[in-house]
Amino acid sequence: MGVDISGRKPIIRSPKPESPDWKNASEEEKSVYFETMNKWEDENPGDYFCSNWWGWRPIHMMCEYVNEEYDLNFNMSKWGENSGARLRTQKQCDKLVEGLDKLLNSAETIMPEDAETIYVCMGSWVDSQNRFLSEEKAEELNQQFRYTEILYGGVVGDDGEIYYSAHSCSKRHLERFMNFLRECGGFRIF
Repeated sequence: MGVDISGRKPIIRSPKPESPDWKNASEEEKSVYFETMNKWEDENPGDYFCSNWWGWRPIHMMCEYVNEEYDLNFNMSKWGENSGARLRTQKQCDKLVEGLDKLLNSAETIMPEDAETIYVCMGSWVDSQNRFLSEEKAEELNQQFRYTEILYGGVVGDDGEIYYSAHSCSKRHLERFMNFLRECGGFRIF
């Protein structure tokens, strides 16, 4: 379960591939369709973006931070649910992606070239085996790192162990969302 985000007026460069007859298609025909569809999605990033909730929450939080930091005044109250929340225009999307670019390239949060994962501090923490930490240990880390702080790796605790914010997304996933914003013509979240 997650979010499906559809572009309102996306830039479309080529016709969308037609689905095969799934009941009768050979494995090769299905494989060709998926390859063709992946290529089409790469060429038409403004049509559609999807994410599971764990990947969406950090992106959503970064968008909320940018909204406040740059006084964009977008209503993001329902971006955490599938109820059709939206940005109506490409101009709004351009402002949001410009803010995300500024956030990721600011002196405080500059994204290293080799970063693969973006962690957003949202109160939940895991250890190197991806197990949630005790409330006490999580609170200790929450005292050290502010809510919405962006990290690009784990942090070493007082005990020498490495801990990670439980909310993260890959750099590639965030870049896909930003590319979506640049060409979607506005969007709706379902």
